[in-house]
Amino acid sequence: MNLVREFKKNIEENNLLSTGDKVLLAVSGGADSLSMLDLFFRLKDYFAVDIALIHLDHQFRKESAQEAAFVEQKAEELGIDFYTKKVNLPEIINQENISAEAAARRERFDFFREIYFKYNFDLLALAHHQDDQAETVLLNLFRGSGLRGLSGIEKSLKLKGIKVIHPLLDFSKKEILKYCQDNNLKPRYDSSNKENIYSRNIIRNKILPIIEAEINPAVKDVIARNAKLIADEEQFLNKIAEKKYNNCLISSESDKLVLELKTLNNYDQVLKRRIFRIAYQQLKADLEDLYLEHILEIEKLLNDLTTGRGIDLPASIRVEISYEHLIFFKKDVIESEKISQKKLLELNKKNKFNSIYVLEAFIKARDNIDLNANSSQAFIDIEKVELPLYMRSRKKGDSFIPLGMQGKKKLKDIFIDQKVPKFKRDQIPIIVDSRGNIVWMSGFRIADDYKVTAETENVLVLKLKNNN
Repeated sequence: MNLVREFKKNIEENNLLSTGDKVLLAVSGGADSLSMLDLFFRLKDYFAVDIALIHLDHQFRKESAQEAAFVEQKAEELGIDFYTKKVNLPEIINQENISAEAAARRERFDFFREIYFKYNFDLLALAHHQDDQAETVLLNLFRGSGLRGLSGIEKSLKLKGIKVIHPLLDFSKKEILKYCQDNNLKPRYDSSNKENIYSRNIIRNKILPIIEAEINPAVKDVIARNAKLIADEEQFLNKIAEKKYNNCLISSESDKLVLELKTLNNYDQVLKRRIFRIAYQQLKADLEDLYLEHILEIEKLLNDLTTGRGIDLPASIRVEISYEHLIFFKKDVIESEKISQKKLLELNKKNKFNSIYVLEAFIKARDNIDLNANSSQAFIDIEKVELPLYMRSRKKGDSFIPLGMQGKKKLKDIFIDQKVPKFKRDQIPIIVDSRGNIVWMSGFRIADDYKVTAETENVLVLKLKNNN
């Protein structure tokens, strides 16, 4: 095989490059990335692209500094820009109690992303090949990641805002090693690839060799071809699912989205599972760490339909049933809107409660006010209130006598009656006086004790506004 010719053909047939692209090549110094560098360098003028190298020294192995120096030397020899960084991976693993694979992947990609955006690159090129594809598909199979996982690595994809390409995906490790030998590239060898303490290495060094020896010597090629077929069908089904997702989407914001249950439950189970993935991806930007077990848990929610029930997904995303809706939201963002300490509500100014609401308070003569209140404003008899007023989030057991009622009612019951989603309840300002008595449940009712009467002379006007 003429790898240069096939590499060129692969890029053209899959539209991986455009004229003028700035391409950041992730180069470890191993055979795969060194071959990719050599191929790009040979063809950069043909494709009219600029290339640069990036390398992360994770200090995980004693030879990592030598590998970084090797890649830097290659960049100097070729006259190519080079970006590098050191991280203490063993320390990160110990401090955060995460796997070496997960830590390395995160640190590497965070660095790539930083340089990609800082220097305005158009593409990040990674040197995954056909053998990696087979390993990835098997890993995903064992993890229960569904059909999407069985479609393996994509040749071109968007990942956290970065356009990533895999130009070596159609070539085997054997072909890449031969290319290195034929072109005297002398790659570095990663000793950890032989250590069977990582899942991928176990598949590479134990499982695949047995399948090749006992079942099918071309198993990697077979897996790669099947992954391509599955990917094509995935793409087709996802187009249908995206249309159905939009049909049941009520609202979508950066930290939450709401789906209509009635419409959602009319869809086939296959489409619903894909819609769950789309919703998750809208909030997280990728599907990493979302597995079939999570999708099945969401399905259980839909079988129950009890308002307030929910489950936690990876990346601090939560899914809850809320009356006629299924809500996906970022827990950390939503929880940050809860105000743990009361805030002073000052007169004659805008008072920020959280990122969602602001409140205004001012005093007017009774005769100068139209008392036709709406849910976003309240009128209070100033003589009945112990100033100053404060804003806070709800507390457990909160209750008051709403306007026009005789007895006390819990805030919780009012929220339930009004079908306020559980995650929104902590975001709503509760106005209290200096004695701690509830004066106004913002957006709902004032307390009956503070209502304006015929004897009222001065009125405290409260206005609730969106903070935008």
